[in-house]
Amino acid sequence: MTRCVAFERCGKLGAGLALALSVVWATIASEASVCAVVAVAAQNENERNDGDVGVGDVFHFDSSTRWPEWESTSETSLRFRVDAVVKFSRNEDEERSFRTSSVFFDDFAFDFIGDNGEIIIYSFSEKKFALIDPIRRLRTEVDAEEIDRFLENVKPLLEKRDDAFCAFMLEPSFEVSRKEDELLFQSKWIDYRASTRAFDDPKIAVAYFDFANALCKLNVFMNPGSVTPLARLAINRRFQEEARFPEKLVVDVYPKGKMFFNRSFQASNEYKLARRLSEKDRNRVMRAIHFAAQFQEVSFRTYYQKSNER
Repeated sequence: MTRCVAFERCGKLGAGLALALSVVWATIASEASVCAVVAVAAQNENERNDGDVGVGDVFHFDSSTRWPEWESTSETSLRFRVDAVVKFSRNEDEERSFRTSSVFFDDFAFDFIGDNGEIIIYSFSEKKFALIDPIRRLRTEVDAEEIDRFLENVKPLLEKRDDAFCAFMLEPSFEVSRKEDELLFQSKWIDYRASTRAFDDPKIAVAYFDFANALCKLNVFMNPGSVTPLARLAINRRFQEEARFPEKLVVDVYPKGKMFFNRSFQASNEYKLARRLSEKDRNRVMRAIHFAAQFQEVSFRTYYQKSNER
């Protein structure tokens, strides 16, 4: 999987590049004014219940969580890994890249950036995220319903704007063409070019898109300045309908539309799906479970503020 927070760990980027690159993680912003609108919505949502935002009342990722046993398997066990390499650039300017790994372990998905980067754990049954910072030894929890409420609060603010890019992002529509295993999604604002292959197990496809779509929404929630995840969700929906795994996805973003001399942003994502988990995967998962049980739990607002202070 890919997430917007990842490029923040790759060094400081220009504001325009950082915002437009967010489309790769299902988050796009065009102008600084849009960033301000969404930032206000995020602040209002977080202040609605300061100290409790993102902290569940029933299920918690802690020492009481019933994690599946690594050694035990059954007919319902679902274990695989998706590795991603992401490269992004503005026209032919400096290119940056990073790698992520998502380990699917029965009812949970564990998303990693490098060896010491932020860890995200997602529970499929509870529809809840745990965000873990190994450096600061902090964790927080975010419920999917909380994220959906946030997205609904942002939408009316964006609808009031006289901005064609925002209008497209609220109701994305693409011309879709296909050539063998390649899918092309075109519009005035964003193009996606995807090389795909068929999933060989429908259960893997369901889990993959469940997590991918949830992560799209989380990226918007965690990154004020993003707009909506609807464009990438639309692409994912087409992949899911055809049961296609995107092995390579190239995204071209045109914040001011496709016009001569207008600068564009491009990101290339390459994904590999491994059906067997390795000993390294086991060690990473066990480490994440240990962190979830031992690290101090804080509100999402506190976690987010401290992240920005780094």
